[in-house]
Amino acid sequence: MGDRKIQPLEQFVKISRSSLLLGIVAAIPALAVLAALLFLPLGQPNAKNDSKNASGQKSTISLTRPEPDWWESRRLIYFDIPARVLFYLPNGSRGEAEAVARAVWNEFERIGRIFNPSDPQSEVSRLNAADKTAPVAISNEMHAVFCISKRLWDASSGAFDPSTAPLKKLWQNAVKTQQIPSSRDIQRILARTGFDKVTIMDNPPAVACSASGMQFDFGGIAKGFAVDRSRDVLRGAGIQAGMVQLGGEVAAFGSRLRRPWRIGIQHPRDMEKIWKTISSPADIRVSTSGNYRQPLVIQGHSFYHIFSPKTGRPVSEKIAGVTTADFGGHSSALLDGAATAITVLGTEKGIQLAEKLSIEALVLSINPKEQLQEQFTPNLPDNMDTKSRSRQ
Repeated sequence: MGDRKIQPLEQFVKISRSSLLLGIVAAIPALAVLAALLFLPLGQPNAKNDSKNASGQKSTISLTRPEPDWWESRRLIYFDIPARVLFYLPNGSRGEAEAVARAVWNEFERIGRIFNPSDPQSEVSRLNAADKTAPVAISNEMHAVFCISKRLWDASSGAFDPSTAPLKKLWQNAVKTQQIPSSRDIQRILARTGFDKVTIMDNPPAVACSASGMQFDFGGIAKGFAVDRSRDVLRGAGIQAGMVQLGGEVAAFGSRLRRPWRIGIQHPRDMEKIWKTISSPADIRVSTSGNYRQPLVIQGHSFYHIFSPKTGRPVSEKIAGVTTADFGGHSSALLDGAATAITVLGTEKGIQLAEKLSIEALVLSINPKEQLQEQFTPNLPDNMDTKSRSRQ
């Protein structure tokens, strides 16, 4: 960007409520909520009197001891996504466990304040309101998500693209008006999308766009990033084994004392069943996204809520659900974004993307007979149970 001056984001706070876009919350109905088959099935938070504060967070700490030396806390965050933290604290007091859990919830709330464009004071809202044709300073967290997004955009040939926020708004308005967007309207929106129009600067962190009026929605990656950062909080607190879950994003680490971590994948057609389980004796990260909940219905026709960044229209292939997994060093943010990209690409190209990224993937699709079928990366069966089961 040459010698252009980087503008502080605080200079671009002007924003109207009518222009707010859905972000973190937009993908909530799409999430196939995983059941972590550990001690308790995932359900509603078990805290009492846990009223919400102004930011949507629960203001109290729910805390149970499912087993000796293990502590668990649950709540609904980011507009009622089920969230859960579980950790091993040998000989720890309830006060010590509560302090750990509170630190995790505080981190979730902090990340939410960065990436929630429903909040006009969030960083992404202020970034969307800024004139980004000149470099605009961003936080380290925003910079990290931009960099992961760029990696996914490159690897998927544009199938993952957080600059498509205007497309989401276009189709959400189409549901309200019951009018399918015209090709002209779609092309007009596509002219100001595309991560190839984004320049990311490292020192200091900043972004600039070659097209004016670009808008970002990190709903396809922010939940995974929030899990990454909250997992880091657990590790930073000295926790040797634990798990963080936010909807379809799960990250577990450490040993469960000779028992594996087992993560259940929601059956896309029967909410009382688990399709398969993925397990690991040590570190495991899993991300699941589904296309089977709350489709966009316009004039009696159902459309997927995930859009192709190239066509500007809902994806056409019948993908019922995508699960990505990693047992090494990849982040939950990468897995989260990859699951979205695989949904856009379809089964064959999606599996190829997973192999390119060196992650595992399971794709559930619907064949011409309306039957579910699965395809997965070659190494995933080593960590996957082969039989469906009822939720426990």
